Amino acid sequence: MKKSISIASILSLIAVIAVVVGVILLGIVMAAGEGLEIASGSQPFYDFTRPEDSAMRVLTLTFGIVGAVLLVANVVLGQIKGGKILKIVADVLKIVAPAALLVAALYFAYGSFTGLGWTFFSNEELQIYPEAIALGGQVIFGIASCFVAAILALVASFLKVDQD
Repeated sequence: MKKSISIASILSLIAVIAVVVGVILLGIVMAAGEGLEIASGSQPFYDFTRPEDSAMRVLTLTFGIVGAVLLVANVVLGQIKGGKILKIVADVLKIVAPAALLVAALYFAYGSFTGLGWTFFSNEELQIYPEAIALGGQVIFGIASCFVAAILALVASFLKVDQD
C-alpha cells in the first residue's frame, strides 16, 4: 500500500459517505412515509403498492450499495501495483460506479415525486400536515446526497486513483 492518497481517491471516499447517507435517509423516510397522509388525507407520502414507490425501494438501495462498493473497489485497486488487466478493471469501475449512483439518485427522486408534489405543490386550500413537510425536507436532502455522490464519483472518474 502507498502512503499518499490521490484526489480521486478522496473524492471517491466522500462519494461513498454521501451515498451511505442517502441510503440511510431512504430507509428512514420509507419507514416514516409509508401511510403518512400528505394532503387532507388524499394521498400517502409513500404507498408501496404504487410501482414507482416499490421500484424506488429496491433499486435505490441496490444501485446505491453497488455504486459504493464499486467506488471502494476502485480506490483499493488504485493502491495495488498490477498489470494491464487490473488497470482495465479499475477503468471499468470508474465508469460503472458513477452510473450506478446516478441510477440510485434518479430512482430515489422518481419514487418521491408523488409525495413531494402533494406536499410542496398542492392547492392552497388543502391542509398539508407538518409531518409531511418535515419528511419532504429529509427526502430532498437524501436525494441531493445521492446526486452529490454521483457527481463526485463522476469527477473522480476523470482523475487518476493511483499515485505514480
